[in-house]
Amino acid sequence: MRNLQRSLAGLAWISWAAGACGACKLHQLAELPTRIVAHQILVPGEVNGQAVSVLIDTGAEHSFLWEGAARRLGLSLQGLGQVAEYGAGGAAAPLLTSVKEIRIGSFAGKNMPVAVIASKRGQDPNRPAFVLGEDFFSGFGATEFDLAHGAIRLLRPENCKPDQVAYWASAYSLAELHGQTLRTQVLLNGQRLDALLDSGAMTSIVTRNAAQRAGVTPWVEAPQPVAQHVGIGGKAFDVWEGIFDSFSIGDETVRKVPLRIADLFDADKAVATGSHLSLQPVDFPSMLIGCDFFLSHRLMVLSKEHTLVFTYSGGPVFATLRPPPAPAAGNPTDSGATR
Repeated sequence: MRNLQRSLAGLAWISWAAGACGACKLHQLAELPTRIVAHQILVPGEVNGQAVSVLIDTGAEHSFLWEGAARRLGLSLQGLGQVAEYGAGGAAAPLLTSVKEIRIGSFAGKNMPVAVIASKRGQDPNRPAFVLGEDFFSGFGATEFDLAHGAIRLLRPENCKPDQVAYWASAYSLAELHGQTLRTQVLLNGQRLDALLDSGAMTSIVTRNAAQRAGVTPWVEAPQPVAQHVGIGGKAFDVWEGIFDSFSIGDETVRKVPLRIADLFDADKAVATGSHLSLQPVDFPSMLIGCDFFLSHRLMVLSKEHTLVFTYSGGPVFATLRPPPAPAAGNPTDSGATR
């Protein structure tokens, strides 16, 4: 945890300075009012003047509408040929539509092309109509996730360095991001993993291969999974639970970590032309850091600097299907983060 030396919050902008010429300002461009329903981050929106529910999903590379919602909204659809979207539970073939006007919180956009993904069997027909993905957030200089106060803020930094933007706290943590999505390196039981910050995942989850490398194999003692999930591709996958000794991101470490475990991306395979070999066409992460982490932290994503700035807010960092063991009296580090 690092110390922040100066901070001054404002309503429309935030500014502090190390000297008269070096003021750091965070200009607020828009604010999205959030509510949490079943570990999903939802925002009210409108498509062509019709109200829709919007899911905030930083794990989705592209924003999209579900096909059923697009048809209810009276939007025309066209195919995209061989294009496919990959995620947990397999691939989905998107369509394309054009939206005359979309409003999400105080953000408004006009004449926007939007991908449309067909619903699959087993998926919730009452899910949010619109999924707001990383392509939206990466268009801004910074995004602040302040879920404890019901807000996501879209910001434009001016003369700011990563160690200047955590205006809400006297100390903070940093993690380096890489690639076009919110991916970072973490340590799970000392094993280095590639992880994706995925607010659309209700809880954090690790692949079986990564869990095995970390020495946690609950399917050996209990072959029967505790649940099944259905991802974007519509295929169900088995889920187990395990307790890991430690998890580290940046300079924050959490002890006795409960995590879900699954073969997340085994269904994401493509058959090469003229071959019967199944290939995984995307470099998938070994862990999804889900909505539970977003709820227990306040985060600032700096797109240009590829940096995550975050502070622990309180409560359990990770959630599972069953409640984790109660922490020992007087030992808050078992239910939160240690620094």
